[in-house]
Amino acid sequence: MPDCDVIVVGRGLIGSATARQLANAGANVALIGPGEPENNHTHDGLFGSHYDSGRIVRILDPIPYSAQISKASIEHYRPLEKLTGIGFYQEVGFLVVTNNKYYYSDIEAVGKTFYPQAERIPQNELAERFPYFNFPADVKAIFQQTKAGHINPRKQIAAQNKALEIYGGTVIDDVVFEIKQKDLVVSVRTNQEWIDSKKVILATGAYANSGSIIPRKIDFGVVPHTIVLGEITMEQLPNLNGTPSLSYRYGSDPMRYIYFMPPILYPDGKFYIKIGHSNGDPMPNDMNTLTSWFQSDGDMEKVEWLSETLQNLLPDVKFASLHSKSCVTTKSPTGKQFIDQFDEKQIYAVLADNGQCAKSADEVGYIASEFVMNGRFPDPYRRADFRIKYSA
Repeated sequence: MPDCDVIVVGRGLIGSATARQLANAGANVALIGPGEPENNHTHDGLFGSHYDSGRIVRILDPIPYSAQISKASIEHYRPLEKLTGIGFYQEVGFLVVTNNKYYYSDIEAVGKTFYPQAERIPQNELAERFPYFNFPADVKAIFQQTKAGHINPRKQIAAQNKALEIYGGTVIDDVVFEIKQKDLVVSVRTNQEWIDSKKVILATGAYANSGSIIPRKIDFGVVPHTIVLGEITMEQLPNLNGTPSLSYRYGSDPMRYIYFMPPILYPDGKFYIKIGHSNGDPMPNDMNTLTSWFQSDGDMEKVEWLSETLQNLLPDVKFASLHSKSCVTTKSPTGKQFIDQFDEKQIYAVLADNGQCAKSADEVGYIASEFVMNGRFPDPYRRADFRIKYSA
């Protein structure tokens, strides 16, 4: 007999959410994945982009699907916190600021469906409402007051993992090296043991095509991102009370769009403001390239630009220090996640988050659990939209 019903490989945001949703639906689940490296500069194993304490969550988005899945996920946050006793969500609101009329109109249109109470703020009121920010005179803003802000991804994963155990599942801190299927049993080899299951789900993020555990290479891109963390002293914190998360798109160059998060407490006991860029050019997704990127402190040209942008955005703030980090997003050619079954296998994919992972993982996990357990996609989703695209 198999040891469990489903093994989920990958203990990041999507894998942890999928495992928890499966266990909540009654499956006997094992979630396998390594913990966070002690030192990213020297670690030569697998990395994840969730090793962070701040990620924006919001409903407002120019893409209806993104607004839909994030809204559903955010509604699960408080119940998950209550169940586990682990707080990970700060509801501080989300502000969109732009002079790009197309971006503004898309946000406004999607907001009418998924968050109709969003507030339109003209430029002449921005300084009064948000006095710490410095914006040009030609911008407009939309403010999402509730169901928005930021999460701590480390703590959200801890909450998902604890909930999984509450529902009877198992969390295994290890790496998967091999997957074999014989008849209707799928066997997974870790550093320590072989584990048998009825089904296996791969939620391995940027490393999906690395190694040999995926049945067939899939078509997805990996986009490198650089972030800058500006340290805020305790004396300056009161001046930034009420600061929302921010998406700031000035001009028409998508490579210059930035996101921003208010002061957040990090594991070193310091508060940091985080700024990063929304878009980037894809890079190779082989193991060596990914490892080198995650070991780095990001793109130094982008570090300079982001640091300057941060200082211009908050001209009255004197940062105690600035430092940078690297992360990635995975992109599918469809714009939606791959939630599908590999041909003639009891192996499934929940891959390619399209930059939606942090705010939407819980709903993606729910969609995946319904498909894997019941062979269907819950309304209003359609299986055709989530099919795997294979590499040529």
